[in-house]
Amino acid sequence: MGEHGEDLGTWDFTDTPGPESFRRELVLLFARYGRARWSSWDTYRTRARVLRSLLQDAAAAEPPITAVHQISVTWWKQWSQVNRGRQYFGPVLQRSAHLPEQTRAHLTTWRRRSAADKMAAKPKRAHSKAELKTVRDAAAVTVRTARLRIRENVALMERWRAGELTQGSRDWLVGQLLDHVARTGDVPRYKCGRRLSPATRYRVGDDAIGMSLTGLFPTFAEAGAAAVLLIIHEGWNLSVLKKMQVPAHWPNADGDSEAPAVHRVATDKARRGKRRRHASNNLVDAGEGSSGWAMGQVLDLTRQARLTLEELGRPSSLLFLARRNRGGPENLDAFLKGQALEEAIWDWAASQRAAGVRLPPRISAQPLRHSAQVHHGRARNNTEATQAKDYLFKDEKVRDDSRAVVEAGLAKAVEHARERVEMRLVAHATGDSDFDADQVAKAAGVDRETAMEIVTGHLRTPIASCTDFEHSDFSEAGKPCGVSFLLCFACRNAVATARDLPRVVYLHQVIEGLRATVTPVVWAADWEGHHARISDFLSTHTSPEMRVGLVSALAEADRHLIDRMLDRRLDP
Repeated sequence: MGEHGEDLGTWDFTDTPGPESFRRELVLLFARYGRARWSSWDTYRTRARVLRSLLQDAAAAEPPITAVHQISVTWWKQWSQVNRGRQYFGPVLQRSAHLPEQTRAHLTTWRRRSAADKMAAKPKRAHSKAELKTVRDAAAVTVRTARLRIRENVALMERWRAGELTQGSRDWLVGQLLDHVARTGDVPRYKCGRRLSPATRYRVGDDAIGMSLTGLFPTFAEAGAAAVLLIIHEGWNLSVLKKMQVPAHWPNADGDSEAPAVHRVATDKARRGKRRRHASNNLVDAGEGSSGWAMGQVLDLTRQARLTLEELGRPSSLLFLARRNRGGPENLDAFLKGQALEEAIWDWAASQRAAGVRLPPRISAQPLRHSAQVHHGRARNNTEATQAKDYLFKDEKVRDDSRAVVEAGLAKAVEHARERVEMRLVAHATGDSDFDADQVAKAAGVDRETAMEIVTGHLRTPIASCTDFEHSDFSEAGKPCGVSFLLCFACRNAVATARDLPRVVYLHQVIEGLRATVTPVVWAADWEGHHARISDFLSTHTSPEMRVGLVSALAEADRHLIDRMLDRRLDP
């Protein structure tokens, strides 16, 4: 069960091969790790599939793996390289006290991705504003049509309940049928099966029966349209939408309308971690086209579904509910499991195209959310840094539109960078002796105490050493430096010794490798200035032959340090 009482699934591994003790230990690790870290049925399902594959492949290994202490680094590498999803099971295994230390050490490093791998990620392309408006308008029409249909049928049902209809008339018969659907979630059927009674078919006709199944509840595709509408308005992803609760609302400030002016929506995004996963959004209903208006449409669309579920003893405060195209009250339900809501979006898009609506390609949650994030002009449901890094900087159109400005500005910036290599090198300082400290003090113009701290590593950064952390060239005086370590090359406070050169050479090689993996615009925006400074520094103080020897002498810990820096794990 989840923290709100939601069903996170039942996962049975009794039919998997292998010794019972081995299976029991892995399932116990699975349960304990999941209780601490996982919060969705989808995550449990994915990890359960991985565990099932692990048990099957362990039993098929030669020789078979029958205990956790037999999982070697070699076997894990071969098994986990089949797909990246398997690697996510590594943290679960690390909880075992029986895991070999070599395997544990390997598992602690598998998640690191090089900067080159990250930058090589396929760029995204947002829909144009016109295309996004076309999709939004089509979704709004679908939601409005469904909402009006449900409102009319609810009104007819209420008239039947109030005795306002002529008994025996078609409206009276349909109202009676709708009342039955509202109370039971289904049309009248024989108790022994799914067949409709002949009396029901004769009295209202097959058309009315089919209409009554969707007369009070949105269809699968209509719920997909509602999801599209909210994604385009607010940029929410599916994991947030399918768990979204009915929002609270503040009354209209004018006092002359029953419609709420503001919907207060609580969101739950588990990927943010326990401290940041919960947030709230205030959606103002400023009329048609506003986010608050869209939320009001979706609330009206699913209101009767919640009332019926309460009648059935299955009360729900979830926003997204729909009636699947199958008989039985169990098919009036939410979208908590699997890709149901995504599939609803696909069904809606297919139905629109079949009806002649010209929708753009790629109608699914992720492209629509990316497009909404790009065109909203500000961060929606994420930080400004995430908005820039994961949406704007990865979008092809944003890159293309900014190419001319970026290239013109950065051509000047690169030239300026070549003139601003401020970091000093004391090549004769190769250790931490008094002699080395004297060399640093003399060459760098620092006092003897600071020089000794440099050679002993007390002032070390991933690049070199910093002589004054609180008076950087790039930060306000008196405050700690808060810029990238790559700017050490342009800072007068940076002092390098011979021991720093292997890291600098390796850093230069890694950034050189990025040139072939990123677009010219990304290279110019993110890397060219740093590359120019590092190249200038190395060409001034080293030769190509020296650099070959320096990188061969690089310690593994220093290599790891540079990788972490480029992964932005060491940024202030």
